[in-house]
Amino acid sequence: MKFIILSHHKPVLVCVSALMSCLLILRLLAPASHTQDPGVLKQKSDNFPGQLNSNPRRTGINFDALLRTNQEPPVCSKGQVLVVLVTSAPWHSEQRAAIRNTWAKKRGQVTYSWQVLFLIGQRSEVGVSTEILQEQQAYGDILVGNYADSYRNLTLKVMHGLKWAADNCEPQFILKTDDDCFVNTDYLPRFLVEFNREKTGLYAGSLFAPGKRTVIRDPLSKWYVSWEDFRDQEYPPYASGIGYVLSTDAVRRILKAAEHVPPVPMEDAYVGILAKEASVHVISSDRFTKHNVNWRVCNYRYLMVIHHLNVGELKVAQENMIKARTACSQTKEITRWK
Repeated sequence: MKFIILSHHKPVLVCVSALMSCLLILRLLAPASHTQDPGVLKQKSDNFPGQLNSNPRRTGINFDALLRTNQEPPVCSKGQVLVVLVTSAPWHSEQRAAIRNTWAKKRGQVTYSWQVLFLIGQRSEVGVSTEILQEQQAYGDILVGNYADSYRNLTLKVMHGLKWAADNCEPQFILKTDDDCFVNTDYLPRFLVEFNREKTGLYAGSLFAPGKRTVIRDPLSKWYVSWEDFRDQEYPPYASGIGYVLSTDAVRRILKAAEHVPPVPMEDAYVGILAKEASVHVISSDRFTKHNVNWRVCNYRYLMVIHHLNVGELKVAQENMIKARTACSQTKEITRWK
């Protein structure tokens, strides 16, 4: 009896197996819609750009669409030395609070002016949440863009932030970083004014080696980029998105190139593509570190951005940054980018 049942269902099992195999092959060959392939801004409505999507007639960034929002923008004083743009997600309130209480908090007299702003998109199903509106009213440091907040839209987030800051704040320099990073706000503004010789055309950060710049073609990867979106097998030199600093003139040149260079869903690689198009040379600097190790106090007279810190580690880094003011005064100060 057992043999009869197995024999009866064997053709069904074979059919199901064949069907699953066909579906798997189709999934690998077809465009990965769930990864939302990059391209022109696809309008979800008349005023809301959604995800980046593939399109045969791809164009550059639609800045008018990104800037079209009714949300109250932050207030910034023009002409500051540095504006720090921090990419964050609507649900990362704990990370933003930790940053506000550590490296974004000004203590004592500030010699060189700087400001921190958080870049946030909209949750496509609800738009801007009540919590974000309340947070913006309380702190005034959130810039909400007109795009769906997702990893694949990080390029839109950064382009929107650079455009808004360059037009409304007009600082000397802009630093882009993430909300899991520590920024040495005690040292970076002073370095930019006193020691940095690249006052114009500046683009500096932690560069990826040539072997680390290969374009990912796997449709199932979150870093997937199709041949239609970018035809080279390797990205041009670019600084890691953990943190890179740009002079405002370099920002404007990059933004100009973005008007006609189609975006890819890797914001740091896209900035490198735009920099090459705009003839902006990138400087490799060890002051931006991708790894969080047990840095000594005196390292904070050198490091500008440290990646991958949790809330507790941000507090330790902040304490070390303050200690370095006096504890390391006898240590020779390095004044070069490298």
